[in-house]
Amino acid sequence: MGNFNKYLCLLGLVFLMSACKTEKNEVFPRIINEAITSVRDKEISMTYQISSLGYTKSGVRYYKKDNPSQGKSVEAVREGDMFRLTLNELDSESTYILVPYIEYNGNTIESERKTEITTTAPFPEDFTLFWPNTEAEYDERGQFRTVVEGKNLNNINLRDIKFLFGMDTLHMNYPIATKNGTYQISLTGYYPYRDGNYMLRVIYKEKEIIGQAIDFIYKGNTLAIGLKKTNWRTNYPSICNDQIYYFWNNSVSHFDPETSRLQNIAHIPDTMGVIPPKSVSIGNRIFFLALPVSHILPSLEPDLFNGYELFCQAFDIEKREFSKYYFSRPQLKESHGYSNHSIFVHNNAVYQTYTLTVNSRGIKNIVAKYNPTKDKFEEIATFDTNFSSECFVSVKGRLYALGVSNVFDQGFNIGYTLTIYAVDANTFKLTELYRVGTTNQTYPYAPVGAINFNGDILLALDVNNFMMYNIVKNTLSPIYLSINGNHMYFGGMFTYKDKYYLNADINFLEGSIYEMSIQ
Repeated sequence: MGNFNKYLCLLGLVFLMSACKTEKNEVFPRIINEAITSVRDKEISMTYQISSLGYTKSGVRYYKKDNPSQGKSVEAVREGDMFRLTLNELDSESTYILVPYIEYNGNTIESERKTEITTTAPFPEDFTLFWPNTEAEYDERGQFRTVVEGKNLNNINLRDIKFLFGMDTLHMNYPIATKNGTYQISLTGYYPYRDGNYMLRVIYKEKEIIGQAIDFIYKGNTLAIGLKKTNWRTNYPSICNDQIYYFWNNSVSHFDPETSRLQNIAHIPDTMGVIPPKSVSIGNRIFFLALPVSHILPSLEPDLFNGYELFCQAFDIEKREFSKYYFSRPQLKESHGYSNHSIFVHNNAVYQTYTLTVNSRGIKNIVAKYNPTKDKFEEIATFDTNFSSECFVSVKGRLYALGVSNVFDQGFNIGYTLTIYAVDANTFKLTELYRVGTTNQTYPYAPVGAINFNGDILLALDVNNFMMYNIVKNTLSPIYLSINGNHMYFGGMFTYKDKYYLNADINFLEGSIYEMSIQ
């Protein structure tokens, strides 16, 4: 009887729970991807998207910044998944606040953004101007072309009008008549970025009269990197004599990719410290990227390291022994450090480059070369401090540096931009070969890796942004990944048995090694 009562109580509890109303967290739609597409004296055009369906209607509420109580609304027109609208009959040279909204289940949901935009100066009455096509194609050299059209363009003084991309003035051709009775002006310029949407501006008699968003689309030689996942371990591999080695957990392991077998071949002594992930090999030895010594800079002689402030570990795969090399003795009294470490092989010699810094500012770029006769690293040269790089690549007996150079305007350092140099390996004099961007439109992205890829240079700006530098043609072309990834790290590129590999976390899977091919 007692069990029966318990059963009845349990059954009643089940019915009670099933009768309870469960509340559901409702997901409301949001305004996303807002963009201003055109600005003129009396109108502003914009686009946006809505994150989910179920809305009743959508549009934009707008008002003058200095008069928010006099607001108006315009309903948007949907084209596919995009909402478009144009605000008309605005006052010239006036600042407006635009707030897209959604009506959903009887509620009005406004955008989290309040876009502030100022209309242009009054448009001249003696001509018209518009873009018949708001897409511009650019090639592997970044050259793009776009066309504007309008009436009476042949009658204006071309000195009075200019077209700007950022702060760069575009080159204009003379107006050409069309069959429609209008005239077209062809514009050309330099675009340093990947595909995207950017605003062009029209200046007439020193006043802005149009702002027009343009979609830049790459139409040069299209290359893609194919990625094939391997069974390699995800730690940083070191390659020596076409063999794979891993340095982890205080041990050196040899890896056979055919059998996926790891064999422990040596112990890493505690005195070696941390083994850096980046390495090069020459003969039977693997050399690792230089590290600061364990003491706190600046060093004071006499000390354990005789004043040296950097050291490099090396491993002999035949003797299975480690070596340690100390070098760099600036002996600065000020607190200082090191950055931009690089290690590479050129013409059968190992080089290390690094930047001496004071207050995080680079004051000296230094080159050290391994001397096999003396079995030591020796500082042999310095190079221009207006250039910083962690990427040196040897191709067919010639040395190249890829990094960022300071950009100066009227004597002022206004930023930096991606640059490629030829390097004299004896003096480390830099000769500029290719510069991305202009003074007004820099490309401030430093490569994180570069390798000799079939006689050209493949460089990575991050794990989703690759480019190929053609040495003979002196061109830099974007390369697309066959697999796009999110939340990735870049672990470097390397060669193994004449094949190319990428160490990266393509799908946030704690790292993977991929075989690369150009398609």
